[in-house]
Amino acid sequence: MEQLQQAYGQALRNLVFVDFENKKVIGGSDNLELELSKEKACCNDLIIAINRHFQKGDFDSVKERIAFLTNRIDYIKRLEGQMKEQRRNKLFEIASQLDMQRRSTKDAKPN
Repeated sequence: MEQLQQAYGQALRNLVFVDFENKKVIGGSDNLELELSKEKACCNDLIIAINRHFQKGDFDSVKERIAFLTNRIDYIKRLEGQMKEQRRNKLFEIASQLDMQRRSTKDAKPN
C-alpha cells in the first residue's frame, strides 16, 4: 500500500487533473484539490483490488484493504471539510473587499 501511495505521489507531481463535471483544471496552486483527487483515485484503485481479491477468495487481503480504504475515506472527509472552510473563508474575503470598495466609493462621492 505504501508503495502505491509513493507511486501516486511521484506521478502526481507531473500531472494536472481535469474535472470535466465542474469544467476546471485541478492542480498547481490548489494543493487541497490535488490531494483530494489523488486520494479519490487511490480509493478507486483499492476498490478494484478488493474486488479482485474477493473473486480469488483471498479474504485476508480483502479485510486488510477494506481497513486501509476506511482510513482513506476518513481522510477524504477531512480534506473535503478543509476545502469547504477554505471556500467559505475566500467568500468572506471577497465579500469584505466588496464592502470596503462600496464604502470607499460612497465616501468619495460628494454629498
